[in-house]
Amino acid sequence: MLAWWIFYRWRDQQPWTFYLFLFVLISPTILYLASLLLFPREGDVDTAIDYKAHYYANHRAFFILFALFIPVDIVDSLLKGVPHFLALGPAYFISGALYFGGLITAAITRNERYHEFYAVFFFLQTAIMSFLIFQTLV
Repeated sequence: MLAWWIFYRWRDQQPWTFYLFLFVLISPTILYLASLLLFPREGDVDTAIDYKAHYYANHRAFFILFALFIPVDIVDSLLKGVPHFLALGPAYFISGALYFGGLITAAITRNERYHEFYAVFFFLQTAIMSFLIFQTLV
């Protein structure tokens, strides 16, 4: 939902080019690919599924994909103009560093305590940053 909110800011972009269109498709593609890793394939529903084993079997690819969001978002913000990028303020840059560091750490470690902590931290950080940075569509 937040991705749609952010990308709605492209509504007034003129002219729309095919390259911009392709760029805007990168984030939804990352989300789609990451979602494929979350759950076993439908053909596996007849077998007993160990979701924890599935999670840790796919956690590296999932979190690396999600970490790609940060550089894509930076480019997205810069394409909207340097004034827009700078107007996001220090909270944007600190948050991006926290996201990237946390996601890469989650990709590297299998520590259950970290993954439990990071699930809550990621949710809270996203909620807080959504209200701090993305209150308006301007």
